[in-house]
Amino acid sequence: MELFFPRFCVGCGYLGTYVCCSCEAQLKRVKKNTCYYCDRAAPFGLTHPRCKQKEGIDGNLSLYIYTGLFKKILHDSKYKGAYNILKTLLSTNKRHKWREILTWKHLFSPLIMGVPLHINRLRQRGFNQSEIIVEKLAMMGFNKGRCLLRVNDTPHLASIKDKNMRKLQIKGAFKFNGEYIPPTVMLVDDVITSGATLAECAKTLKQKGVQTVLTISLAKGS
Repeated sequence: MELFFPRFCVGCGYLGTYVCCSCEAQLKRVKKNTCYYCDRAAPFGLTHPRCKQKEGIDGNLSLYIYTGLFKKILHDSKYKGAYNILKTLLSTNKRHKWREILTWKHLFSPLIMGVPLHINRLRQRGFNQSEIIVEKLAMMGFNKGRCLLRVNDTPHLASIKDKNMRKLQIKGAFKFNGEYIPPTVMLVDDVITSGATLAECAKTLKQKGVQTVLTISLAKGS
């Protein structure tokens, strides 16, 4: 297959891999974990007690900063169907961040799930990029589940610059879809920018009785 469909680096065109070592080294990693709400240092990315919100997010861990070459990597993986780029990136990420994520596994025993796509978007794209990250985490011993359904086919939020407008667009977009209510859910998404999507997911889950909602993203906005 490599003969007919060779791999080229997204950044420089180097033959043999989707993200070469040189370009991977240029990606900005998240160096310290911070509170989801105030962005100050927080152990294991857990939300400060004073910042907690009743229907909010209780902790977040992200691997990269969403800037520069990473934006191109994510764009190509999502909109050009090159989802193997994400698999390459996940396999090359430094181990220390995975150790922190495993700490969550031992502390909370969460049920992990990707942020769901609407069926129309899933058919158009052919895959859910968040599920690729979920598969990586499942290999580390996390339990997978699906108790959220996307019921509204909302427009691409990335094209909406106003944060309040994003919240309005995503409001009511998700529905709890399961009989078992897990005490802790870990939501997985490819990138966090305004956080509107994850916030709506967390609200939907907590209104159904989920006690703790944690989030993992491949990247977050700078």
